[in-house]
Amino acid sequence: MASTAEIAIPQSAKDIAPSWVQQVLQKDLPGVTITDVHIKGSIAEGEGYMSDIIAFDAVGTRNGTSQRYSLVAKLTNFARPWTVFHQWSKDFQIRAETKEVNFYSNAVPDLVSVAVPSAEQKSGNKDDENRPHAAAESLFLPKCYFAATDPISMLSVRVMENLKDHGFSIKPKGQPLSREETMLTAGALAKLHGLSHRLELHSGVPLPEKYDWIMSHSNISDVVDAVTYQYHTNLKDFAAAFPDQADLVARLEKLRAPLISPEDPRVRVLCHNDCWINNIMFKHAGDVPNDARLVDWQMPRYLPPSSDLAFLFVCNTGWDVFHNHRDAILAHYHHVLQETLGQNESLGLQSYTLDQLKADFKADCRHGVFHRFIRLMVLPPAADTNLVRMLKEIQEWGVI
Repeated sequence: MASTAEIAIPQSAKDIAPSWVQQVLQKDLPGVTITDVHIKGSIAEGEGYMSDIIAFDAVGTRNGTSQRYSLVAKLTNFARPWTVFHQWSKDFQIRAETKEVNFYSNAVPDLVSVAVPSAEQKSGNKDDENRPHAAAESLFLPKCYFAATDPISMLSVRVMENLKDHGFSIKPKGQPLSREETMLTAGALAKLHGLSHRLELHSGVPLPEKYDWIMSHSNISDVVDAVTYQYHTNLKDFAAAFPDQADLVARLEKLRAPLISPEDPRVRVLCHNDCWINNIMFKHAGDVPNDARLVDWQMPRYLPPSSDLAFLFVCNTGWDVFHNHRDAILAHYHHVLQETLGQNESLGLQSYTLDQLKADFKADCRHGVFHRFIRLMVLPPAADTNLVRMLKEIQEWGVI
């Protein structure tokens, strides 16, 4: 990733010039020369409400060969969140944007460094192997060439590969994840969780000490009131739509914002913590999804892995996937997690059984429910009957 010392932070799309892009790309792509930049415009509404996401093509040469790089620049827009969430805190937005910069600048290279190379990577050419983010391409997130924050304006920028031009897309609004899509997303989370745990074991330092930017209780205390207000507002709408569910609503009124206690003894990992449908992009072979990438890394937290999984299921799936395919998807997650950890790891998550995972998942579904009501508008009203069935099953587990 490019050094931040000599590279300016763009204020808008007009600052994305060939000389600037060349600076951004040179560390990962030595010898690159950028001669032209074609701005394609903003990515569609719904794919990041803290930032403006500007798609552009960079044209030039490298090693005597013509090149075209399809990229996006994610630029802080302090006005944007207010169009979605009126209780928004600018200070919280600055912290969130800076956390994503730190995630890409610091955590991703560390996570890649402890990844076990796949057979494909081992057989790749040396030029590919030497690129810092080569291994990340087969993991769970877009490749990032540059991420930095201006300490004066507090504007941030992240320059990444354009996943759309690689065949990835988000689901249309209102469509829950299918079994296959949920399986792929669970596998992506397993890679994140497994690599973060490997990193912690290898470094001997707890991740919150290694990365002081990971979101903590104190980081979110100023938005708890706002999200609680949003939760109860949407819960009132739900209660009005389902007057026969008074007992369920009464239980839901007692839920609190998902603040897992520091005294919780469970093993923790680096969690995405915002794994809802607009932050997941899928690639398809025909009509079949075959790859997933997680985007928008502004909310990472140090939590039990089941926290991300509860969020994934409760916020993004319908009744069929939640009820009929949950066990198979959790088993797939567990398999990928153990595969990512590697056979030489003997502590922590290596001894984490599938039964423990299932129990933790059920316990953390109360947090998934809270997040789902904050985002109640994501799925259409027709899906609410499925939501009732999901909530009734979670109620039977005794967690709400």
